Order: sequence, then structure tokens, then C-alpha cells
Amino acid sequence: MNHKIVSLEVLDIRYPTVRLGMAGSDPRHLAPNYSCVIPILRTDSGLEGRSLIFTIGDGTQIQKAAVEALERFVIGRDLAEFQNEPGLFAQALAEHHQLRWLALGTYRMAVGGIVNALWDLWAKSEQLPMWRLLTSLTPEQIVSCIDFHHLRDVLTGDELLDTLRERAPGRAANTGRLLEKGVRVYSTAGWSGRPLDEVRSICGGLYAHGTRAFKAKVGRGQQYDRARALDEDRKMLNAIRESTGTDALLLTDANQNLGDWKNAASYMKELAEYKLLFIEEAIAYNDVMGYARLREALAPYGIGVAGGEQAPDVVTFKQLLAHGGLTHCQIDGARVGGVNELFAIVAIAAKFNVPVCPHSGGIGLGQLVGAMSIFDQVWFGSDGRWLEYLEFLQQDVFLHPLEVRNGGYVLPSAPGWGLEMHDGFVAKYRYPDGPETAQNDEADRIAATQPGAPPYARFWAR
Repeated sequence: MNHKIVSLEVLDIRYPTVRLGMAGSDPRHLAPNYSCVIPILRTDSGLEGRSLIFTIGDGTQIQKAAVEALERFVIGRDLAEFQNEPGLFAQALAEHHQLRWLALGTYRMAVGGIVNALWDLWAKSEQLPMWRLLTSLTPEQIVSCIDFHHLRDVLTGDELLDTLRERAPGRAANTGRLLEKGVRVYSTAGWSGRPLDEVRSICGGLYAHGTRAFKAKVGRGQQYDRARALDEDRKMLNAIRESTGTDALLLTDANQNLGDWKNAASYMKELAEYKLLFIEEAIAYNDVMGYARLREALAPYGIGVAGGEQAPDVVTFKQLLAHGGLTHCQIDGARVGGVNELFAIVAIAAKFNVPVCPHSGGIGLGQLVGAMSIFDQVWFGSDGRWLEYLEFLQQDVFLHPLEVRNGGYVLPSAPGWGLEMHDGFVAKYRYPDGPETAQNDEADRIAATQPGAPPYARFWAR
């Protein structure tokens, strides 16, 4: 059946997360309102493809405009054009001779939004959940999706093709295991400034239902008051440890707030007693050599180094992985140029034996990276892999919310990404007219008064 794309609608949804007791707050994003841009491709057959680009409030209008600027490249196209040449179609957007000057960030994310919406159309046209479509692709199809132009020094198409053909016989067993046990998850419950009693309650409840790994934000305001920051971090880690058990892993995340690698290493050594699995985004996302040195410095303490949440393209990942900067690779389903680029990142991580542990700390990101995590584990196994899980903004938000059972993400059955939202939720939080949509000034006032807020934050409050 033909599916000609006839329109593109782009939603701007902003949820006032600042009213959830600091859920979502981290050392750098002091009062985020979890928001998203949702591209919806409609076809003459009635089929709709949608994706999601996570944002945190103000600035979502810029991301929305970037997606809308790509309308002319998809209207009038038939889905079959993408299905026949997904790699070239994605490159046509990412490498457009006029628009590529805008480079990474907002533009790359817009490209990813369109590409992922096309994949959603493809999966729905075959009535398959996204993970089923992705894991059913042949090695030749996967390789054809990837642009190897800047990657051949570490990974060639022929090399990846040989690897996938070699691993193909193990797909069935890996799929069966994931269907039975799910994808192992960790909970990000230790948000900066979240009341400790609330943290204990959430972590204790999740632990009782099988979750065995928990993450805390660390390093808020350490550049201004190191002793206060460490005291805050220890109280948070103690609260998690006391409400779970000795078999629970502790993870940490600084959202790039620990400065250079030397300061990051010094700071994290102070928390080594907690036997942390890793410190995520300790330093700037693109400080490639800094990551390599940080990993070396923390290795004697058994603390791994994770990164990639804000890495904007596969080339950044290539450098981080090839130079030995990561023990855990954190892809984000809405940060780079969509599924095609994520295939390349997963493949490079597998070559360097670095487990993929996706970033899912945002509204709808679990649906996106859940499918990619399944793809990774079907092809490359589950050793060392964890999927981030948020306990909020799923029920009463999505028609097909994430389900976690016995500490494992249940493989979904809904066609596509499963990103359809309840009409009532959209009506409430659609910006700027939704009656309960997030307000920028409110978030700025709250951020400016948070403990550990930088001195320049006073210029935000009006």
C-alpha cells in the first residue's frame, strides 16, 4: 500500500516539572520543565508517523521551528522512498548543501525528529513495534543505513557487515531472553534538591519490585562550596542505600558540572566509598582527552566513566570510544540524527566492547531508546548494559506507557515507537495556549534561588 506524506504537524508540549518537588533537577539544569517537540507526519492512507525531541522548556520554540523548516523535504514523498533507501534519505537531510551549515545541535536534532518519524511510519505500515522492525533488518540493510564518510578510520561498512553476519545466529536466543526477562533498568530517583524522604520512598518501592540500580545527581554547586556539595551528595547516596539493599548498584551523574578532568577525579575520589558503577557526564560532553584521562584516574577506585547524553553526532562518539574515554556509552534517542546515526554509534561501541546504557531522563525518551537498547542487546548481548528509567510522566501521558516488571523493561507490543499521547494531556500542556503549560518565568525564579545556583543565575529572575 502506498503512503504518501501530505502534511507535517509539530507539537510543542511543556510540562511544569518544577512543581513535582524538583523531579528532573540536576547540577546544571536547576529547574527544568520537561518538554518536547513532537513531529507528526500524516499520509493520504491515514497512517501517521511521529517522533519526539526532548527539551526542557524555553527554547522548545526554536526546536519546533527547526523541524518545520524541513517540511519541504518530506511533503509529497511516499514512504517507500525512505524504505528503499533509508541511508541516502537521511543523508539528504543531514547533509543538505544549504542547511548543513547550521551544523549540530538544534538542526541535527530536527533531522533526527524527521528521520525517526519516518521509521515510525515504516513500523506502523507493517504493524510492528519499533524494536521488532529494527531487529528484523538484515545486516545488509543496517549497513546501508549508515553514512561511513567520517567513520572509516575506526569502522568500515565491510567490517560491520562481517560482524553482523557473524553474530546473526545469536539473535533468536537474545530476543527470547529479552522477551522473558526484559531489559534491565536503573532508576534515576536522586534528583538535585529532591526531598530525601521522597527519594527513600521511591527507591524503596522500586527495589521491592526488582530494580537493582539507582542513580543520584552529584556535584551541585561544588565550584562554589565543595564541602556543602559533598555533604549533599553523601546524604542523597545514603538515602538511596538505606532504602534499598547492599546488592543495589549506585550510579552518579554530574551533568558536566565537575569542571576539568582533574577536578572531576579529585571530587569523585571523595565518593569512592560508595563503590559507584560510574560517574556520568562529569565534564564537558566534547572534552575527549579529558574523558580519557578521567577514566584512567578513576580506574583504581573502580569508578567507571559514562558519557554521550549530549554528544551531538557519531563523530563525537567515535572519538570518545576510540580514545578510551568511556566505560559506558550513553546514546540519546533524540540528540543525534535519528535511528540511522544511532546504528553507527551502537556498532562502534560494540567494536570497543563498551556497553550501551542509554540516556532516558526525559519525557518520551524511554520509548525511543528502549527500542534502540533492544536492538543493541539482540545483536551484541546484554553484558554490562542498563536502561535508564523514570517513574513519572508515563501513566496518563502516553497511550502506551513504559512497563517495568521485576526490574526489567517489558518489550512493548504497540506499533511504532509508542509515542501517542492522551488528547487531554496535549490539551493541558500544549504551548502557549494550554491552561497548565509550563511558564518560563516561574522556572527562572525557582532556578535562581536553588542551593548551589551559579552567581549569574540572579540575572534570570525578573
